[in-house]
Amino acid sequence: MLKYQAIANDIRQKINDGIYKPDDQLPLTSELENTYHVSKMTIKRALDHLEAAGLIVKRRGSGTFVKGLASNDLDKLTQHSSQQLFGMSKVFAGHNVVSKILAFEVITAPAEVMAKLRLDDDSFVYHIVRVRFLDGKPLSLETSYMPISLIPDLRRQHAEHSIFSYIRDTLHLNIQSAHRIVQVRGANELESKEMSLAPGSPVAVVRETYFLSNGLPFNYSITTHEPDHFALETVVIA
Repeated sequence: MLKYQAIANDIRQKINDGIYKPDDQLPLTSELENTYHVSKMTIKRALDHLEAAGLIVKRRGSGTFVKGLASNDLDKLTQHSSQQLFGMSKVFAGHNVVSKILAFEVITAPAEVMAKLRLDDDSFVYHIVRVRFLDGKPLSLETSYMPISLIPDLRRQHAEHSIFSYIRDTLHLNIQSAHRIVQVRGANELESKEMSLAPGSPVAVVRETYFLSNGLPFNYSITTHEPDHFALETVVIA
């Protein structure tokens, strides 16, 4: 993990723990430099990272402050910004999360997948289709593509539980970020069947590209969510 990321995570944790409360001013850059024994540029990158996540705000001439949100809203932002990179099992910790595998195979990457994952022609990827269940009820239908060169020895048993846990705990890779596009449309035939929805029911379709800490994309997924458990929370910065 890069130094600025570690610093941002530490400050994020202090916000989450209430050490830095809404509207509190963070220590000055010079103080943070001394605390973390890093350069001014490293502190700037860490604060920029937290600002982009919607946790802090920089006020020209005054300093840097924790965003003045209610504590439960701050909890959501801090949890969502990290938990979602740990997969569904982490997001719904304490619940029974299982998967029904509809497809698990190695294929030549389709053109769209090659572009998203920056792959060469004829590169091979895992193609995984699974229905994710939450406490016995279908929650989402997920299609994922991952390069076998980056995620070796992935097995069906990993897909039945948590692929991201395998990536973190067995391969010891650091999942850093994701680019996400959300659309809404009517459920198609497969989605209606596997998720127990009426044909044409509104669903949220999320296209995501996940990145490792070295900047390489390792997962492109298309996930259809049933509406009762899906909500998008984001931050807009001028």
